[in-house]
Amino acid sequence: MVVAELTLTRDPPLIDPAAFHCQQAAEKMLKALLVAAGAAPPRSHDMELLIQAAAPLYPTLRKEMQAFARLTEWLTASRGLGEAPADVAEMLALIKAFGANVRALAPFRV
Repeated sequence: MVVAELTLTRDPPLIDPAAFHCQQAAEKMLKALLVAAGAAPPRSHDMELLIQAAAPLYPTLRKEMQAFARLTEWLTASRGLGEAPADVAEMLALIKAFGANVRALAPFRV
């Protein structure tokens, strides 16, 4: 998440790298939740697939997870994602809040 923050503070902001690192952070947190629940995470970057696997195990986080569904596109778009800096910053804030909620549930570092 630090890289996403740093790329957003550049002038001009580096949107595509920030979006990529947002997706990676959310993906790793979802996979960590699956591991913590004793489930094998799918070998996939498909955020909807990861959400479908993790949400039933953590129903209190389901709504937050749903916000990450569109992040698969952020991983696969190498350029010209078309997201505004404010949109990426908003997603980063959601990911940070989700990380805090995950840390509250799980005994591992996120």
